[in-house]
Amino acid sequence: MSQIFNLRLATDTLAVDAQQLGVTPEQLQHIHVKVSASIIQQPDPQLWLTYSIQLPNADLATQLSWPAWEQAQVSFTDYLWEQTCLECFIAGSNLVLDEVKKTNEAKSYIEINASPNGRYALYYFENYRTPPTLPPTPLLHKDGKLKTDKKSQAHINWSTEPTKPQNIRVSKLLPNNKLTTVINNLTACSFKPRHFYQRSFGVPLNQLPSYISNDSFSNSACIEKLHPCVILRLSDTVLYFASAHASPPDFHNHSYWPLFDYKAALSE
Repeated sequence: MSQIFNLRLATDTLAVDAQQLGVTPEQLQHIHVKVSASIIQQPDPQLWLTYSIQLPNADLATQLSWPAWEQAQVSFTDYLWEQTCLECFIAGSNLVLDEVKKTNEAKSYIEINASPNGRYALYYFENYRTPPTLPPTPLLHKDGKLKTDKKSQAHINWSTEPTKPQNIRVSKLLPNNKLTTVINNLTACSFKPRHFYQRSFGVPLNQLPSYISNDSFSNSACIEKLHPCVILRLSDTVLYFASAHASPPDFHNHSYWPLFDYKAALSE
């Protein structure tokens, strides 16, 4: 089971963006971006996120910056939001905070950045874009103490076989001289449509602060809001996708974050 997030394109600059990319505004609005969120209990509890992007035509696909997966690239890296970036914001519920901690932690949140090539970053904010330093403050393991110690920084677990962009093969003539289209993996379970891109990764829950995830991650544990979002860079144009948008787009604005549905996300 999963909680599904269908992301919408921010339209503040829709006409300008379409003109820069040489397509119509309607074509941009037909970019489909979906994120599924699941709670995986084994071998260790993780929040598992799968990002799926489908572009409507080749004109957009040829302009999309989608760096190839490389195992050697997997590392904590800042400023990933300057290119195509898979993001997610996590906020805890103040229901689990005692009164002393409520003031300081009720508005804190975590930001996850991930590049299709394997690079990633996890950041901790005390409040809206606070502290305002760039790059932001890395999220540390619960027992991490030094911000400069890379071993203390939280990480993500990538799927061992990231899905590569799928395309329909060129047509060819069969022995009976009838032109037919040959498609890779044309089965109900494995076929992916043209210009389809996907990446999946898990966030170990034991890395998150205790007020977001307790050790057992029971139904009373504490992710209150989950805000998956995506930045797509096509040529020199940047497109922003989220469940809902501020104007101008601002992924950090809590007011637009969906509630986390634990029951829907619990994997069986």
